[in-house]
Amino acid sequence: MKATNLSRRSFLSLAGLGLAATALAGCSGGGDTTTTENGKTVILLWNSMDGSRGDALQKIVDGFNEQSDEFEVQSEYQGSYDESTGSFFNMAGGSGAPAIVQIGEQNLQSMIDSGLVANVSDLIEQTDFDDSDLLEQAVNFYTYDSSMYAMPFNSSCPVVYYNQDVLTEAGVTELPTTFEGLTAAAEQIAAASDVTPVGLFAYGYAMDQMVTNMGGYVVNNENGRKERCTEVAYQDQIKVLFDWVKSLNDAGQLTPFSSEDDAISGFSQRQCAIYIDTSATARQIIDAADFEVSIGFLPVSEGTEAEGIYAGGGALCISAGLSDDVARGVMEFCAYATSADVQATWAGDTGYFPISTGAYETDTLSKIYTEYPQLEVSANQLRNSKVNNITAGPLCSQLPQLRTDLETALESVFNGGDVDAAIETAVNSTNSAIESANAGVA
Repeated sequence: MKATNLSRRSFLSLAGLGLAATALAGCSGGGDTTTTENGKTVILLWNSMDGSRGDALQKIVDGFNEQSDEFEVQSEYQGSYDESTGSFFNMAGGSGAPAIVQIGEQNLQSMIDSGLVANVSDLIEQTDFDDSDLLEQAVNFYTYDSSMYAMPFNSSCPVVYYNQDVLTEAGVTELPTTFEGLTAAAEQIAAASDVTPVGLFAYGYAMDQMVTNMGGYVVNNENGRKERCTEVAYQDQIKVLFDWVKSLNDAGQLTPFSSEDDAISGFSQRQCAIYIDTSATARQIIDAADFEVSIGFLPVSEGTEAEGIYAGGGALCISAGLSDDVARGVMEFCAYATSADVQATWAGDTGYFPISTGAYETDTLSKIYTEYPQLEVSANQLRNSKVNNITAGPLCSQLPQLRTDLETALESVFNGGDVDAAIETAVNSTNSAIESANAGVA
């Protein structure tokens, strides 16, 4: 086997690996072991990266395959995170199931509940995989009861995007860090420009991240980290957010967008000067704009210290029940994909930020951040975050439902609905879903 260019890893001793059966107990996952014409063992990876991000992922896959004499990763797009994990559950580890499936952070609890994925911490220990360079905040999200159940890979967080040209013309000299500051900036923009100050779309992921940043738990039992969550816990922080949205709407300083695509288009076409979206679209937004784009941290209420955010985005789950040989190849791919130089290049190609601490010391990332300083802001928002159960983020099988309910509630506020009533409806809907889901878990 060729030596890989991974100076921080000590996993090359995996050649003599014998995985303990207890680490991979349960369903016989990963489907059949197959080989290529040149004798390489095939590792099937299901991904949820399309467009330019899909191209960037394929570049990583190709790089791994070129340097490996023993393994070949074959990457297949399977739709959204939720669609891909749904297909993974349906296959239940049978023939054709992937060895690796890329999940969104909202899928973690369901993956653990399924029993179809391996305990990554066990694999790390048994393969002498050096995890010391993984970003602490990223590991924090994918860890439950002292075990990591997914390998961090493509981390992102919501950020605030600004049309810097409009802000400068309006005399806004510093990017706001509070809701009150955003309101003041909106008033200045409204007075100086015909551009609507703020544009928002109903984005549940951004909402629960703002709850986190304001120091609140999204769900109870310390975000489901102390024990399984039974109800939502976001009410106080969501009210702050919804009241702010209502005030902008009432003042005629808000444009509600119907979707993320509409919001990106609206911002790029100067229909609004400020909007909130994931950092994963940063390169797309910056490259598409004919004005200077600035990026800022998510806001908190005045007088509130920002807690930080959790490592959203995606990660790599590993099927339970893999053969020793395939499992060894999977861990080699994980080592390659999370290595410093690979993560640095991935960050520049996409807007995701590196989950390798060593990536931040590379010349590659230094050059990228010199050309695109905005990308460093989102990375710093995570790296500056505290590490605790608040910023571990919500562990909840019904997190997709929670976000959908918040989106419906925010759309009600967009349309002039009562804030308290909208929140109450969302709370009741999500709590009912959590109760039903928990009843079905042994």
